[in-house]
Amino acid sequence: MGKGRKPVPITRRSKKSEKGVKRKRESAGGDGSRKVAHNWWGCASVVDKQAANVVGKVLGAAERKSRGVNIKSLTLADGMRAKKATHAVVCQTLKFLPVLRQIVEAVGLLEDNPKLRPALAYVLAYEILIGQGCRPEGPAERAVLQAKDALQDKLQQHLSAAGVESIQDLVPDAHAGKDRHRYARVNLLKASVKSVAKKLKKDFTFEVDEMLPDVLKFPPGTTLHNHALVENGSLMLQGYGSCMCARALAPGNDWHVLDACAAPGNKTTHLASVMGGKGAILALDKDANRLQRLAGNVKLAGAKNVEFKQMDFLSLDPEDDEFGPVDGILLDPSCSGSGTAASRMDHLLPVTGDGDGDRISRLADFQASALEHAMRFPQVRRIVYSTCSIHAMENEEVVKRVLPFAQEKGFKLTDPFPAWHRRGLPLLKESKKLVRTDPDEDAMDGFFLAMFERKIEQTKPPAAKAADAETKPKRKKKTKKKM
Repeated sequence: MGKGRKPVPITRRSKKSEKGVKRKRESAGGDGSRKVAHNWWGCASVVDKQAANVVGKVLGAAERKSRGVNIKSLTLADGMRAKKATHAVVCQTLKFLPVLRQIVEAVGLLEDNPKLRPALAYVLAYEILIGQGCRPEGPAERAVLQAKDALQDKLQQHLSAAGVESIQDLVPDAHAGKDRHRYARVNLLKASVKSVAKKLKKDFTFEVDEMLPDVLKFPPGTTLHNHALVENGSLMLQGYGSCMCARALAPGNDWHVLDACAAPGNKTTHLASVMGGKGAILALDKDANRLQRLAGNVKLAGAKNVEFKQMDFLSLDPEDDEFGPVDGILLDPSCSGSGTAASRMDHLLPVTGDGDGDRISRLADFQASALEHAMRFPQVRRIVYSTCSIHAMENEEVVKRVLPFAQEKGFKLTDPFPAWHRRGLPLLKESKKLVRTDPDEDAMDGFFLAMFERKIEQTKPPAAKAADAETKPKRKKKTKKKM
């Protein structure tokens, strides 16, 4: 809005005007995803600029109805500055987006300023109406500040119409509830629990977990991302349920372990830590980008007993001699991620209108196939199956589906954590041997774990037997002495 221009009337726009706004926004990629080259105005604030980039990606993904957008990963990515502040602005902007979008459109902010990116308009509107405010240091900030009075007047109209006093009452937080504790795992390849605890106790309140002795529990809201122990790989930020997996498998330091769907590598490096860097771990993932991230985590952890390959677990031949020595398999396949929705801030993502029933059913089919495939490895004696889902279809029902095949292969369900208080849903006779965590009741991410075990006579594969025969020294025949 330039000088001399009349104040923007705070009235409902005509259908013709709204069509014009829609056309302009579509040319800019809807809510911020760039479809054509556009000379957008810059933003002087680093935090608001970064937040707008994240909000644009989130809204662009919603328009395309694509999944896999993770607010936490975007805001905490390498290269981001002021991560905590950026994360807060992104979450608050998305939380109040339904109201912010109505107000921004009602005052004509995007129509009057075609170089103002929609996602940045929402972020700056949040700053002015609810947040820390903004300074007129960049063209985007100046444009929004010129509309400050109109934005505030429109907000008051919304509040009056709804009969409430605060914008908080217009957008109740669907996930307001018990805050979740923060967990971190000591990497025993680089440090001891005692040495890490000694360094942390000066600045943090925490306790060492009784059931998982290398896991530390911190109060909600604790921030450790930039701590030196995290940056040097001595302390790994990892959810409690995720930390259960390696401890449940409990591999010996001479075991050969297969991590079937390994990226990003938290469980892989935990296995290496539990094994003391000995034995051998083969970590697989079929996605090249995710495998690259796994490689970085393995290097940071100093896990020298880990080999990783870009490979689909289901494509492996269990009868191949290469996999004859496999003693244990950790299977944490793709899942809905419903148990980590709150910590990933998924409740802030725009709803696409797609039903999840078919998707979860397809995931469950894949999970059951992968679990049966793991049971085909001839020498495997222990398998841990886990998901970060709260849906029975991906958890108890998958276990129930594969039980007949498991019994045929000599496996039985065993309880890896008798002291744990929360058990599987009573959908099968052995549900008490299954492990669950509840996002609300346990104040942590939702997780599911089942362990299959069998007693097996460990025999060497034919190739190894042949090699032993060749290297085994021949015994000389005794000859009788002549009398």
